[in-house]
Order: sequence, then C-alpha cells, then structure tokens
Amino acid sequence: MALDSLDPQVQALRAQSAAHGARPLYTMSLEEAREADLASIRAGSGTPEAVHEVTDLVIPGPDGPLPARVYRPAADGPLPVLVYLFGGGWTLGTIDTCDAICRTLTNAVGCVTVSVGYRLAPEHRFPAAVEDSYAGLAWVAAQSGRPGPLHAADPNRIAVGGDSAGGNLSAAVTLLARDRQGPRPVAQLLVYPNTDRDADTPSRRENTDPAFFNDKSVTWYWDHYLDRPEDGRDPLASPLRAKDLSGLPPALVITAEHDPLRDEGEQYAARLRDEGVPVTLTRYPGMIHGFFAMAGTLDAGRRAQEEAAAFLRGAFTTAPSAPPATLAAPATPVTLAAPAPDPVLQGLHASLTDPVLDAMNFLNEVVSRFPEALSFAPGRPWEGDFEPEDLSRHLRAYTDYLERELGWSRDRVRTQLFQYGRTNGVIHELIARALHNDEGIDVPAEAVVVTTGAQEAMLLVLRALFAAPEDTLLISTPAYVGITGAARLLDLRIHAVPEGPEGPEPDAVAAAAAAVRAAGGRPRALYLVPDFANPSGTSMPLDRRRQLLDVAAREDVLLLEDNPYGFFSRTGGTPPTLKALGGRRVVYLGSFSKTALPAARVGYVVADQEVLAPDGSRGLLADGLSKIKSMTTVNTSAISQAVIGGILVESGCRLREANTAATDHYAANMNTLLDALERSFPAAGRDRLGLSWNRPDGGFFLVLNVPFIADVKALERSARDFGVLWTPMDSFFLDGGGSRQLRLSCSALDPERIQEGVRRLAAFIHAQSSAPDA
Repeated sequence: MALDSLDPQVQALRAQSAAHGARPLYTMSLEEAREADLASIRAGSGTPEAVHEVTDLVIPGPDGPLPARVYRPAADGPLPVLVYLFGGGWTLGTIDTCDAICRTLTNAVGCVTVSVGYRLAPEHRFPAAVEDSYAGLAWVAAQSGRPGPLHAADPNRIAVGGDSAGGNLSAAVTLLARDRQGPRPVAQLLVYPNTDRDADTPSRRENTDPAFFNDKSVTWYWDHYLDRPEDGRDPLASPLRAKDLSGLPPALVITAEHDPLRDEGEQYAARLRDEGVPVTLTRYPGMIHGFFAMAGTLDAGRRAQEEAAAFLRGAFTTAPSAPPATLAAPATPVTLAAPAPDPVLQGLHASLTDPVLDAMNFLNEVVSRFPEALSFAPGRPWEGDFEPEDLSRHLRAYTDYLERELGWSRDRVRTQLFQYGRTNGVIHELIARALHNDEGIDVPAEAVVVTTGAQEAMLLVLRALFAAPEDTLLISTPAYVGITGAARLLDLRIHAVPEGPEGPEPDAVAAAAAAVRAAGGRPRALYLVPDFANPSGTSMPLDRRRQLLDVAAREDVLLLEDNPYGFFSRTGGTPPTLKALGGRRVVYLGSFSKTALPAARVGYVVADQEVLAPDGSRGLLADGLSKIKSMTTVNTSAISQAVIGGILVESGCRLREANTAATDHYAANMNTLLDALERSFPAAGRDRLGLSWNRPDGGFFLVLNVPFIADVKALERSARDFGVLWTPMDSFFLDGGGSRQLRLSCSALDPERIQEGVRRLAAFIHAQSSAPDA
C-alpha cells in the first residue's frame, strides 16, 4: 500500500495509532479484541445522533433468544424498515457496534431500524450467524404493523444491510429469503462485504499494512468463523460462490480502495448486475476497511452513510404496497447498463437525472470494476516529469517574482498567499502575458478572470450571457459533456450544430441561427473547440475560422472558444485562435489542466467585451463575471494560483515552449495509436468490417466508427472479456447519433500499452462484429 495514496484523514489516523502503539486485533486475545474493537468504533463514529425512540428487547432465535434494538424516527407509520447487521468478522461486535450507524440511517432515511444481535464465533461457528440473521428478518416481517415495538413498521417495505461481516450476512439472508420463499427484502445495503473465503485477488495481496484491517485480519476472522475450511465453499458463507444470484433485491455495494475485501465486493456487484439485479457500486478512494463506521472522524464515512440513506429512500419509495405475487426470478434476466434513476431525485433539479450524467457515472464505475483493463477512456494529461518537490519550487518562483520583480514586502506576499484574495484572480497579469506570447492574443489583464477550472468559466459565462428565456446556446456537436451539463444546470435552451470533418460548418451555424429565430428564440452564442476537439479530435483550418467569424458577425452571435488542447499538434503548428482573429466577437476559455498542472484546477476566461449598464456606464464583461463568481466560489485558491504563477514565471510566460516534451509525447502517442490501428485492421479487412477512424492532427482523441452498437453494454463486455476500455460516443451527441462510434484517448498511456490496448480492442471488435445482435 502506498501511504501517499491514502486519504489525508486516514494518514492522520495511522500516525495517531502508531503514536499510541496500537496492536492489530489478531494479536490479542478474543476478550481484548472485542473490547478494543468496540472502543475504536465508538471513538471514530462521533457523537451518536438523538433518535425519537430506542427500544432494547429480546427476540426469538433458532437456538435461543437474541438481543435486538429498535430505532424509530419522529414520524407516523407505516414506516419502512431496515434490518441492520453489525460487522466484526463474525467474531467481534454487538448491537452497540453499529449503534451510531443505525441512529444516523434512522433519521436520514425516515425508517424504523432494527439491529439484530447474532451469535458470535468461535463459540458459535457457521452457519449460526446466518440463521440468526435470517430469524431476525423473519421476526421483523412477522411483527411489523402489529401492536408492540414495530407497530409503526410496514411489513411490505423491509431492507437488509450491514458492513463487513454484516454485509456478508445481509447477502446470505437475501439468498435464504429467495430460496426459502420467505420475507423478501426490497433492497440490500452491502458495505465492504466478505463474499469469498478463498478469494485470491490483488486487493487481498496488496493490503498488508498491520496498522489497518489487512490480509491477516481476513484469515483470522475466517478461521474463527468456519468449523472446516471446506465450509467456505458454501454460498451462505461465500455468496460469490452461489450458482444463481438472479431474483435478489436491488443492491448498493460500497467498497474502499485500500481494503483487502475490495475486489471480492466489486466482483459480487458485477455478478449481481450480470444476472439482472439493479446494482450501484461505489468505491471510495483513499479509504480503508471500516471507514463507514467512522463518520465522526472521516468525511468519506459521512458521505458513504449519506449515499446509503439516499439509496434506501429510493428503494423504499419504489417498493410495492403489497407483497409480490411470486418470488421467482424474471423470465429473461437482463444486464442493466446503469442503475435506474433514484425516485428521490424527482423533486430536485432535472439535470440530476440527465442520461449523460448516468452514462458518465457508469463509465467511472466500469473503470473501477475493471482496474486491470487497459483504458483508452479518460482524457487525462501526461504526468511527464512531475515530481512532488516541483510544487515547492513553483511556489518559490512565484514568491520570488512578487518580492524581486514587483517589489512586494513580506507582509504583502503573506497576505496574497494566505488570504481570500481578489475575486477575478491574482495571476491575471501573468496570464495576459502568456496569451500574448503563446497565442498572439492581446487583452488587458483586467479582462482575465481566473476560475476554478474551465468548468467554472463556462458556468460564469453562460449565467452572464443568457438572460432571457428565448436566449439559446448553439453547441457544436458531438460536444464536450461539460458544456451541455452546465447549460442544463442553468436551464438554458440549446440547439445542436452538427460538426463536419473540419469542425462546425459555417453554413450549418447560419442555418441553426435561422432555425432558432424561426422557433421564437434568440441565438446568443456558439460553443466550440476549434483545436483537436473533445471528443472528436477535429480541428478547423484557417479559412474555416475566418468564415465562421463572418457568420457570427452577420448573425450577431458570440463565439465561446474553448482551447485546452491547442498546444498539442502532431503535424507542426496550429492556425491562430478565433480570439486572436476575431477580437471581441470571441469569449475565450482557457485552462492550465493540460498545459501546466491538472491538480491545481486553475482555468480562466478572457472577457474583454464592453457591457452597457442600465445607468449608461460601460464596463467589461469580466467585471460582470466577477460579480457572479463572488456569489459562487468567491475566488480561486490563492495557493493553486501561486503554483500556476510560478510555472508561468519559470517559463517566461511562454507555456507553448515549456510544453515541448508534452507535445512530443502526445504526438508520438497519437502516431502509435494510428499505426497500431492500421496494423490491426488492414484496409481490405476494415472495409469488409465497415470500420473506419479519423486521423486528428493532434490532441488526445480520435473516433472509431464500428459496425455494432457501441453502448455501455458493449463497453462492459469489452472490459470484462477483453480487458480494454473506451468511451461510447452517443453521450456526446445532443440530438441522437454516435451509437456506432467510440472514442479512444491516448494521452495517458505509454506506447507499449497503446499497442497492447489496440490488440485487445481488435479482438473485441472482431468478436462483437460477429455477434448476432451486432
């Protein structure tokens, strides 16, 4: 485990644990381990929330009474019910272990929560805990709605859930409920569950740090739980070994990056989805096993509990008001491409259920589920020669610039770095110099607004320009999803302008403007990426740029030029930017994520257009953007700006020259990708397949036209069976299209991995092309 990949809060916990000389639980006696486990959970869970009513009681079990605790919110029934099973490796824990979790979920979901205490190993080995847990579910179902502690509970809306061993038991309970024709849960919450006793996975082998739950911990718990090693093959002990997972309730599976159980939990989620069960899988980066119970210490633990609550609310909302007529599996199980939109979002903004967001979330999920797959999906910048010590050097370069070149005092430098700072940004003058040197764009520094990434620049510009309901944004499509997402967040009218092989056609822009006016709208601006566009890789030649500027002037349309990739030509040079050619007809959006430092999240917008105020005064559009920014992010991080400022100072405000190595890398990668495609698909063969691709002059992306539907279902097969990832193009189109196209990004790979990735991609394409439904 690389310690620097741990979340900073987890690193702090590790340091604190080391300072106190904490020992792994598996080195203690059972009595010591049980006391230490409960004390640790109580310390990490924070102050337990107050709940309207909490009742401790004893319920009947298969071999004697079992402890249980009922939590009820301040709401009238009938209320949904969550049966929660605590973690602890079937060896440690009591209903006190999950007390804070149950209180939080009770309040956040608005449900009755019943924590069931099952018998512990090694005093009571498998399957005692499974049978006790199932007995708890059966008791809850029988008592819900009747006089007593569950009088407010709805017997038709019961979910099961648990963390770690509790997640394992929850999965086993759903199998028993299906196979014994018992009370059927409407949902299952599985938090980093054990799913296979004999799992031999990278996460088991990699997580050996004795400061945390590790591979030895896993073995220690299994050894206590099972009477014989062969019992681990029983699906009630290892649910991943079940022959059939169809007909089970919808699931939320939560995993942690640095958890030995991570891979088997994600494999179980994949099995569920493959067998027709709706599944949401979320891996929390930088987290360790147990983080869900540490919401008082770890922010991610709180977020995970919030996610669990949202999932349960949605499941309870859609649950039937009467028991299902049959417990049988669907006649034709289907693989769901992505979780169905959670009905709890129906009362929120419509953008939260946008299919594009669902598709992007699913893409992220597929990447996390198949970490060994070679990925042509993300447009990540090359890390090149980045080193951690570079950050301090960049900061020093910037502070030296302030002190030596600008003559600032130490106190003024301190204020610049540590305080909020100017809303428009503090490195605007350096950016203006760089724009002059690199792009021939001459604007006053006051026209530059520094933003938190280019995404904020888009939001600010759209909010400022689109004032009336009829104002319409023209978008060159296929389009970067960030602009369509921003427009939908702001409820803007949008109109697609189809992209040609050399970018948006000027005549198509004029036609789109006319169509918008005919429909009663006002074409306000056109968004486009003229150089090596995302996702298509297309670029506009110089004559096309001039024609587009002429059309924009005739139609009185502003051009929103987004230029993150303009430095990265593989054929030598690019035409002047639209901004350099068109002056105030163009609002220019820039970012340092590709050209300097992605993690800094610093972008900018050049808005030198004159604005006439209601009182007759004149100012710059940049001033208006600043007012909006003051009500959103207030200002961009002064530290991030200082790092970027240092990079600009070190380069003499000539980033194009400073990016020579990166430009060479991207050019070599694109050439490697194109050559590999040519070798894998010779002309005669690709013509027979109906396969083709474009040849971008630079940038990160190219588009492959394929003879089958390149949707998320095909992507999942590609990742699972062939070990290669790519991006479906259909999500980039505003009005349909792209269903038989996929995007390949080569920016973050080395040549060897590109060649191997294309070999795998070729095998997938040949297999998919011969499939019956291709």
